[in-house]
Amino acid sequence: MMLWKTTGRVAVCAAAFLCASLPLVAQHRERAGPPAAKGETDGKPAAAPAPAEAAAPQPQGPQAAVGEFQPVLHAQGAKITSCMDTIVGESATVIDAPHTAISSWTTTAPNDNVFVSIVGLNYANNKAVPNGAAILFAAPVGGGKCEGSTVQIYPFAQSCGALQASLIKEGRTIATLRALPVVETKNGYRDVLIPTTGGGCVLVSVGMRQ
Repeated sequence: MMLWKTTGRVAVCAAAFLCASLPLVAQHRERAGPPAAKGETDGKPAAAPAPAEAAAPQPQGPQAAVGEFQPVLHAQGAKITSCMDTIVGESATVIDAPHTAISSWTTTAPNDNVFVSIVGLNYANNKAVPNGAAILFAAPVGGGKCEGSTVQIYPFAQSCGALQASLIKEGRTIATLRALPVVETKNGYRDVLIPTTGGGCVLVSVGMRQ
């Protein structure tokens, strides 16, 4: 397990990303894992020991099983209470495979500032999408309330055109950002499709949690 703590406010880039992500999507239902591809199956990860907290970045420890959400463990170690429900809900939304996470928070006032966790996911039995990543944001907004946002990233070997055609069967294309189509799903996620030089596509899915 890796932990990254900050003594002041969390890095400017993470805070800026949060501000950019939060307005994008209306309230949504939960979504876990990459969009289904033809012939793919989910793996059945074996349990792994819960990692221990470290005070500074350490070499990567054993990846956690699905039910052991590292972002939640990190938040518990940081004694975060104001956004714990949001962090638990976001983790349950985006973590559906063995994973390893690195998290950051403000050590001097963890309940008054943003919590950020970057998660690497491994889908051992999914040839279409063997790896993915997710970013979780949670921040108190006053009055005992908390808001959060998630960003999920999945690289596909298939083209963005083929992926877009699959997504719009239950969603709709709402914008084209330069050459990048944006598909809004029926659950309120906004998926940005980014072509790669090898003819593949990277799907970036943004969601908001209140």
